[in-house]
Amino acid sequence: MTTVTDFYQFKYSRSFYYVDLFINRAAVINIEEALDERLSNLTITKDATCAYMRLKELFQQSRVSTHNQYVGVRMNKCYLKYIKSLNYYFLSRSDYMALRTLNEYLQMYFEKEQEKLSDFSTLNEDIKVRVLSSI
Repeated sequence: MTTVTDFYQFKYSRSFYYVDLFINRAAVINIEEALDERLSNLTITKDATCAYMRLKELFQQSRVSTHNQYVGVRMNKCYLKYIKSLNYYFLSRSDYMALRTLNEYLQMYFEKEQEKLSDFSTLNEDIKVRVLSSI
């Protein structure tokens, strides 16, 4: 019996769509707080809500899995646009400087992968949610 594979889930789960990061534990906690605050706002899209929840889970799981000062985070590059928009949301707030630093670092990846990631941006909201839920 043949199994049906969702093309987009397959495409965006391939290894070259991931970036490995090492982030200071205190910065991870600060980013989690920013995600909590943004999720408490009811005026965000379904795909952004899904992305922020998945990012929060990713940062929490990475932080809990080690007691080192630096936390290893393996993030899908589809989340880069959501990190960028989260940073813009908190741009005027100095208490989320760790988010700004992460965004500046990830900007290099965003510029290199702009063509691949622009394909993701053109998907409809339901497909984005489905992909973000599975990666």
